[in-house]
Amino acid sequence: MFYRFQNGVQSVSTISPDPSCLTAAYLSIEELEQLAPLLGFAPSTVRQCREEVSHFRSSIEVYDEYSFGTIKRTGGGPEGIDCIAIYIRKNLFIVVDIRDSDGSTRAQFDRALRRFSPASLTAEKLIFAFLDAMIEGDSKVLEDMEFTFSRLEESAMHDAAEEDFTVHLLKHKKRLLLLHNYYEQMIDVGEALAENENDLFADEDLRYFRIFTDRADRLRRTVQTLREQLSQLRDAYQSTLELKLNRIMKTFTVLNAIFLPLSLIAGWYGMNLSMPEFGWQFGYPFVIGLSAAVVGFCVFIFKKHRWM
Repeated sequence: MFYRFQNGVQSVSTISPDPSCLTAAYLSIEELEQLAPLLGFAPSTVRQCREEVSHFRSSIEVYDEYSFGTIKRTGGGPEGIDCIAIYIRKNLFIVVDIRDSDGSTRAQFDRALRRFSPASLTAEKLIFAFLDAMIEGDSKVLEDMEFTFSRLEESAMHDAAEEDFTVHLLKHKKRLLLLHNYYEQMIDVGEALAENENDLFADEDLRYFRIFTDRADRLRRTVQTLREQLSQLRDAYQSTLELKLNRIMKTFTVLNAIFLPLSLIAGWYGMNLSMPEFGWQFGYPFVIGLSAAVVGFCVFIFKKHRWM
């Protein structure tokens, strides 16, 4: 299905695009394979749509009459990461649905069609609106992550972290890595379009791609800040664990120091020798009192020097 914009009027058509008016389409791979020969798209680009895209670091391929690129998305359902392909030529913008597990990409395409009025819509504005929709709302997501990290840091500092604290950190680390690569990819796409190597766009409208690139770059810098905050959070949690371990070791050290004199007394009276206290009726109570006095003296010394 093709959406046409001509003389301030939007219409829908199922026939091939008209070069005299702005046309946009959201196609499946099967529809692309049928239309690719008619539109003059290279078979290699169609094959790329069939292949699984495994990396975010994709770039725009520039041909004489059109530009082509694939974009991985961090959104989508639990099944995995979504992916699309885009074809751009004079007065034509096509989005190919390689994988859209939750329908979010199609929804963003529909929002892009409605963002500008048909009377003022250009190819540059339409492409900008679609790319901008793909990062719309991400600033709020990153802000929520920042507050989440602050709560995790507070729980770590107050020794109230959950047992799976490190698992949560690893999940957030993976999420931030995906977002960082995603925004890097979007920046590459925006910069490639702004270069306008094959003169598909009007020079006065290239500013829309620069605006999008700046927005994606701000998001990337925010993600980088969050990655640094996450690293600091991990160090703070590790410091808390080490402090807790030091406290336990300090407790054992104090107990060993207190009961060490008792071991000496026990070893002294455990020798197989005849001592005067053995024949004294108060010998046993004397040893008990001596042990208690030694323990009390050690506790007093430790508390006085704040060792316990």
